[in-house]
Amino acid sequence: MYSFKNYLYLSILVLVAAACSTETIGPQGPTGPAGPQGNPGESGIVFEFTGVTFTAPDYEVFLDYPTGFEGLDSDVALIYLLWDVQTDTNGNPLDIWRALPQNVLTPNGLLQYNFDFSKQDVHLFLDGDFNLSLLGAIDTDNWVVRVVVVPGNFFGGRSSVDLTDYYAVKEAYGLPDLETHTLVESRR
Repeated sequence: MYSFKNYLYLSILVLVAAACSTETIGPQGPTGPAGPQGNPGESGIVFEFTGVTFTAPDYEVFLDYPTGFEGLDSDVALIYLLWDVQTDTNGNPLDIWRALPQNVLTPNGLLQYNFDFSKQDVHLFLDGDFNLSLLGAIDTDNWVVRVVVVPGNFFGGRSSVDLTDYYAVKEAYGLPDLETHTLVESRR
């Protein structure tokens, strides 16, 4: 007669053998219906601020959201600095955006562009491992900033979006087209 122990061993052996099965997988089923696409601006909103300058002694800037915009506690803000304008393959200007936080190695040391946000504004600030009064205008003056506000319920569900790529974020969150810049001072 078989003991309980033998049945246990036999059961484990059967389970392991079943897990190692080499059954062929059937053909892929039909593609499901497309999810909701929304209209531009429905799942995210973008604001652009020009002429942004970090001034001494704090090297910080507060950017208030435009009048009429009501942020929520659950909103997420993504910040992009216009770093350069290049030319695409058709000879048209192409904005080069960098997501914050952004680290830059200067002749004086490491500089970081960083931010925090609330439902009313965005706070941009500089931090460095050196005296920030050594910074030049290329580091502090006349920035173009895009603030993308994404509702928290959309933000968590689109984890495959590269948040460092403004154009990927624009596509994923249905942001409207904004004016392309034709001239900007190249940054470090």
